[in-house]
Amino acid sequence: MNMKKIKTPSLINIMSEKEINEEFLPQLENATKNLFKILYQLNSSLTLPPRELSFALMKEADEVESFLDEFGANQNRKFFFFRELVATIRWFNFYLFQGLHLYARLKHYKLQIHTKEFKQFKTELKNHLMFAYKVIKKISNKIFEEGKNLGLKSIKKSTTPEKLFPQLQRKILPPDLVIEKTEEKEETIFKILIKYLNVCEEFNLFYCRKREFLKEEPVEKYRSLFHQLESLYDTYVKNTNYEIEIPDFQKIRGHIAVSWHLLEMAKSIAHFYERHIEKLQNSDIYYKIMDCIGDEKKLFEITEKFLFSFVLKFSMKGKEICETIFNKMGKKPEEFLIETKILTIPSYRIEDFHIRPIMPVTQIANQYSLDLFLYFKRKKYNLKSPIEMAIAIPDIREDLSKENVQIIIQGPRAGVLKIVEFFKEKVGAFEQELKCEILMS
Repeated sequence: MNMKKIKTPSLINIMSEKEINEEFLPQLENATKNLFKILYQLNSSLTLPPRELSFALMKEADEVESFLDEFGANQNRKFFFFRELVATIRWFNFYLFQGLHLYARLKHYKLQIHTKEFKQFKTELKNHLMFAYKVIKKISNKIFEEGKNLGLKSIKKSTTPEKLFPQLQRKILPPDLVIEKTEEKEETIFKILIKYLNVCEEFNLFYCRKREFLKEEPVEKYRSLFHQLESLYDTYVKNTNYEIEIPDFQKIRGHIAVSWHLLEMAKSIAHFYERHIEKLQNSDIYYKIMDCIGDEKKLFEITEKFLFSFVLKFSMKGKEICETIFNKMGKKPEEFLIETKILTIPSYRIEDFHIRPIMPVTQIANQYSLDLFLYFKRKKYNLKSPIEMAIAIPDIREDLSKENVQIIIQGPRAGVLKIVEFFKEKVGAFEQELKCEILMS
């Protein structure tokens, strides 16, 4: 029996020039109406905008960019530049909003820094927010101009003062329910402190080795880790006797929150650079957008010397606070504070670096409750595990046959110091200083 093939229409239909003018442009005009009003309102001020206006812009820019992508503007020559301008506003405003929120909340965080350091950080933060605000204003002028070129009639200054943004402050019912103290479990609270120290030390190593500052993936990793720490704190530490009796716990909460917001800001810069600027390099659009920013060096400078540098600073201060907390909890700080050491093993000592003389390192590592790790060429080995060390040793020996080898030891301070001495004695390893330049002394 012959079956006739049934043709199914494509889900994608390419618009004609007539359809673009008669259907798409009116829809775009409607979609961008509030965006343009907000941008005009932003452009009229010389001071930092209120969080409410930045929040409204965040919502509108996201909706307009999604609308443009739905119609394929990211692959259309005529509308691509307009779409990139919207994206630039979106990500610089996300940076601005996170910073405005941090700026407003800063005085409520119990930060363990001197008054001079606090003022310096606040000044630096405000300066960087003003930079982002100026970029948004410059991009706004370009988007007005490009909108006119596309034939959008909605680009005209509103003469009536409209309230375009919602109030972020909300009304709630009276908090008259008696909230019982959170059931405290010392082991859980202790694990959260250890996790915090591990995250801080990981970030320390990442920053000091100056890797991938404008790559979204590693930035998102640390942003997510600090966010998790904040959630863990609020779930298991908040309202416990420990938090009430040891005020230093609230300082840890403040240091976590500040680091998280700074990394939220860093993520917006990394996303913008990786998804937009990097792909547009040396094109006409690239130069038009960068004309509003300065140059790529500015983006690296913001991330490395401001955002990441202060995350590192607050992490180092957090380490000091944890030492105080451990002492008050009756713990030995040197057995729990996380330390990182970089060692170089000279290639001429290859004959000393094999299974028999090296395996006792596992016995040292097993003296401590926390794990100790050896890092080699981005691989991580647990020093407590004979199996993992049996895998690591041949890998290291292979490179030792050609050149000096660098390894990283990380774990509780007391254990790290013992293992460093072990490698110095057995294979002539020598330490390499881990240098980090930070803004505050």
